[in-house]
Amino acid sequence: MTNEAMFYELNWDEKPGAPLAPWTYSNPELFELEYEALFLRRWQLVGHVNDLPQVGDFITHDIGRDNIFVVRGKDEQLRAFKNVCRHRASRVLEGSGTCNGVIRCPYHGWIYQLDGSLMAIPKNENFEGIDKADHGLHEIQLEQFHGFLFVRLKGKGASVAEHFGDTGRYFEMYGVADYVQCMETTTQIWNCNWKVAWDNYLENYHIAIGHPGLSRLVRISDVGATLSSGVSFGEFDLRSKPSNVAAEREYQEMVEHAQARIPEEIRNKWVQFGLAPNLGIDLYPELLDIFQLIPLSHDKTMIRATYYGHQDPTPEEEELRRLNIRVNAPINDEDQQLCARVQQGLQTHGYTPGPLSYMEMDIYHFHEMIRELIPVAALKKSPLRGQVAAKNFELLASH
Repeated sequence: MTNEAMFYELNWDEKPGAPLAPWTYSNPELFELEYEALFLRRWQLVGHVNDLPQVGDFITHDIGRDNIFVVRGKDEQLRAFKNVCRHRASRVLEGSGTCNGVIRCPYHGWIYQLDGSLMAIPKNENFEGIDKADHGLHEIQLEQFHGFLFVRLKGKGASVAEHFGDTGRYFEMYGVADYVQCMETTTQIWNCNWKVAWDNYLENYHIAIGHPGLSRLVRISDVGATLSSGVSFGEFDLRSKPSNVAAEREYQEMVEHAQARIPEEIRNKWVQFGLAPNLGIDLYPELLDIFQLIPLSHDKTMIRATYYGHQDPTPEEEELRRLNIRVNAPINDEDQQLCARVQQGLQTHGYTPGPLSYMEMDIYHFHEMIRELIPVAALKKSPLRGQVAAKNFELLASH
């Protein structure tokens, strides 16, 4: 595969190395370092352009403890801001909706234009010498990628398109730029470190045991790649043998009704993407689902699922979507239990990780990314309490 970005396809002939040490999955100090290096400094998916069709429309999104919002301005441009008033730090907007021409803080009533500039301050005479031009909302980086909206709160670097490289052609083949949200967003709280959940998403080794329904419907193909940007993808082939489970069999029988929308080369396939550290995108003929990790603490993670599809589904495609949810809904529940068991096991005194298989190579690449960005995570034993950040600074300085 040729990757037009600065990133390269990783060498699949290499052997997987050692995984991260168990302490890295339960250490609050390391969690803080990860939050800045991986969640604030890497692109985060927050929505789709079709979530904000009219002037004044807005959406909000949690990154972790940070919240951002995207709003469509009077000039039709989309802008992203930290969701915090410049006066006393109140959250400005909640959920999604439409602003009536301006953005008003619900605490003291500071009023901002849709471009983020400060427009008015109640009882302005009490703020001697204040310059409204210095107190606009904090704008952050926003990029569109085939209709999807990504933000980055800190730092600079490659664009979203450069991260995906040539693999972005899949999004064009499915036509996702024209998609709209087609089902309600759902969330779950998993009792595990975010890395446990992401490790689980990256590998297919557990599917045969952990997801029997998925195993009945698809088989792993040999089409896939991992890029050094943190993007990985793979194709799954739909099995032709009818399932003995009614909903799965109905899906197999009806999937042809959605195939005409997509090129022949991706028919009878499901395509899965991952963008480290926390975004999964699953492309089906009838819809697309988003699997997103929101880190809450060192041992709790929110799982957010969102669904997008064509704006004009046929009755058959709508039924396919319902069948898809019936078939795939158990997967998150199964993974929630599996990941909780892993989190418990990682805290067992004296536990030493076993080897990674070739089917878990993406985990190794992900762990190498963490070790590169946060070198203290490469240590087999945790530094003393209160010393994790200092040790990491020391290791970074010695590179």
